[in-house]
Amino acid sequence: MRDDFSNLRAERDEPVSYRATSAPSNPRQGNLTLQIAMGIWLGGVALGITGWMVNMLLVKFGMQIVLP
Repeated sequence: MRDDFSNLRAERDEPVSYRATSAPSNPRQGNLTLQIAMGIWLGGVALGITGWMVNMLLVKFGMQIVLP
């Protein structure tokens, strides 16, 4: 038996008259850029502090990390 899909039609979720014709400008774009930059910077600071603390613990307990 052969399937006939010729009369299938996609329906819109909302009527055309309610859709915006142009995308509104997003004033929060600059804020998002600032948040990403702050996240990268704070992440680097957190990694630096964590590395420093691990180094201090290794020095305190007299341990060494020997790389091959």
